[in-house]
Amino acid sequence: MPANSNAQAALDDAVKASAATKAHFDEALDEFKVRASKVAQETLQSLRTHASPYVDDAGERFTTAERYLVEKVQKQPLTSTFAALGIGVLVGLILAGGRSR
Repeated sequence: MPANSNAQAALDDAVKASAATKAHFDEALDEFKVRASKVAQETLQSLRTHASPYVDDAGERFTTAERYLVEKVQKQPLTSTFAALGIGVLVGLILAGGRSR
């Protein structure tokens, strides 16, 4: 029977060690989650800070282009209509070019 009690003691020790290892793993995983979240938030904030000038510039350019197009269409509506139609036909031909007829 002493071998049986030794085996039981070894099994108990292994269970305790396994529980301790799981607790350490859970603790490390929680710490990793906190650090990863902090890094993600800092990265997002940095990206917003660095991208802000580009977003503002793109918005200004879009507004300028929109004004230009509106002026051109108002001055020459027929020419603008035919230009848009021609561009549409070209895009359609390009997209349909890969298909067999």
